[in-house]
Amino acid sequence: MIDLTSLRHPVRSRVRLTLVLLLTSALAGILTGCVTPAGAPLADSPMNARITDPAARRQLQLGQPVAAADIYSKRAARSRNAEQQQDYLLLAAEILFDRNLGTEGALRLAQVPTDLATAELMQRRDILVAKNHVFNGEAEAALAALPDPEFMDSPFQRARLYETRAQAYNLLDDPDNELIARIELENQIDNPDIIQRGHEQIWQLLTAQPQDTLRSMTTNVRGDVYQGWIELALMHASAGADTGKQRDGVELWQERFPVHPANPEFVNALFIPNGFDMQTDGQPVSQVAVLLPLSGSNTATVAAAIRDGIVAAYEQSGQSRPTPILRFYDVGDNTGYVRTAYDNAIKDGADAVIGPLRKEAVAAIVSQREVPVPTITLNTVESSGLRGNTSNIIQFGLAPEDEARAAASRAIGLGLKNAIVLQTGDSRGDRETRAFQDAMFLYGGDVVHVAVLPDDSYDYSTQIREALSIDKSDNRFRQLSSTIGEKLFFEPSIRNDVDVVFLAITSEQARSVRPQLDFFHARDITRLGTSRVASLSDDQKNNQDLNSIFYPDAPWVLRESMQQDPLYQSIQQNFPSADGAYAKLYALGADAWTLVSNLDSLTRGERLQGYTGALELSPEGHIRRYLDWAQYMDGISTPVESVDAPPLPSIRAGSIRN
Repeated sequence: MIDLTSLRHPVRSRVRLTLVLLLTSALAGILTGCVTPAGAPLADSPMNARITDPAARRQLQLGQPVAAADIYSKRAARSRNAEQQQDYLLLAAEILFDRNLGTEGALRLAQVPTDLATAELMQRRDILVAKNHVFNGEAEAALAALPDPEFMDSPFQRARLYETRAQAYNLLDDPDNELIARIELENQIDNPDIIQRGHEQIWQLLTAQPQDTLRSMTTNVRGDVYQGWIELALMHASAGADTGKQRDGVELWQERFPVHPANPEFVNALFIPNGFDMQTDGQPVSQVAVLLPLSGSNTATVAAAIRDGIVAAYEQSGQSRPTPILRFYDVGDNTGYVRTAYDNAIKDGADAVIGPLRKEAVAAIVSQREVPVPTITLNTVESSGLRGNTSNIIQFGLAPEDEARAAASRAIGLGLKNAIVLQTGDSRGDRETRAFQDAMFLYGGDVVHVAVLPDDSYDYSTQIREALSIDKSDNRFRQLSSTIGEKLFFEPSIRNDVDVVFLAITSEQARSVRPQLDFFHARDITRLGTSRVASLSDDQKNNQDLNSIFYPDAPWVLRESMQQDPLYQSIQQNFPSADGAYAKLYALGADAWTLVSNLDSLTRGERLQGYTGALELSPEGHIRRYLDWAQYMDGISTPVESVDAPPLPSIRAGSIRN
């Protein structure tokens, strides 16, 4: 039974839940905790401990840092004591900068006098000035503005200084000095949670570096802590997917660095799954709740397509077996209502949940202390900074990272281990590049160069020449000609350590990149992209410039036999938009129903055949999608055989020695 009458609309509450994920941005403050929902205690952090005004703490509980800063600005205006007034003004700005609200923080910083009553107040102001420069991308100015830590008495303020220094070096792409700053930051603090987040920041930094960079960093004399981090990252990268090498490498590393701050907890945790342990009792699901933003201002159309895919799959499955009750709950735009809707669904008898969809809503569910029933989310979030119990949560979605990881898997499966990346300058390009890099490094491959293509030009010769090291070839030729004093015939050569190009770019950019790669003698290098390179039209002549590019996509889009699938035919006949931009959303809905209907098989490790890919549950509780592949040949997108690397390993707890 489909219960469409149980749609529930969110109460318009004044409470706005904002989850600040500290580990996803170089500008996120490591010393501040996540903003918590109304009524929950304020996150325990050194910064929050300095905010003693009850009204300000309450505003932070409600996710309203600007309102909290307002309270301290007003206290400053009322104060008769100059030193206290300056402290309040600085606190107002610190609240905002430490929550990555740079624009609002700069306005409060402008209210702080240049000459302050004490050296500590001056140092706090200088740190804020540096943070403002970081927010504006002015790394050199930020470093120049920071005070000398040798003359600072407060460990907390020294930690803020080193955090800002690390952020500035991150902007400068200087991993050596960023690592030094993050190590110094850790030396100032003793909070285990903050230290853990610091370790994750360091690991994120190092695993994004090519192996050549890591090897060059081993020559720096920076102490055992620095050297230990570099050798751990090198071991992790060189071991790739070989479980035996990983185990042996960890044991040798722990013998060499027995007192390293990452040893043993952080090191062991690197090779232990996140604890996904859904237990199913073999009993069929009797009632499924679906949480979707059906009345959302920007999500209604998307949510409707997913809903229709779920309903179509539900009705199709009902032809061959009994089906559970299916109830829909409209969560609208109000993230704060999602938990209420979830609780209502459980009270109504749901023993499985599909949804929610928006990332903020997914984070709200993932961060709950208890998730009582199997829950299939329709988007994915980084859960390492959230403190919920995720053992009943399966994260599923159409993340672009899936396609980037598929490209890395294909590269390794074909024996291609050294890549250059050409990416767009937007957030999707960043996400695809990071996912491709992470997968390549974990498989034992390398990314030797990343180039960001300009969005205001289709001449990428500068970026491609640099990526292929043609400039170095030109320089060697000029030096040779100068040395012998004769004009020589010259054909530029490209670097010989690259065997694959990953294209995290759009279709229009790919039309320009492909012929330019050919022009610069990279015709024989394999080109892998994501589905963004695929043309929206079937114009064979216009698509000639996409020739040779491989890309992955869902079976719903690429698999020719899909035309005969009954569910595919039904959706195509009933929903005109199922053949356009929303096509894969119908497939996402259908696959969500497949997952919730096959929980026992899924948790036993079986791979399910889905419309968005072959679906497999990872030890971390994420659905991995194995995608179909195509290549442009003579301007036509042509299905080709899928190639995958061996599965990525997960070393269990017992295989690491303490």
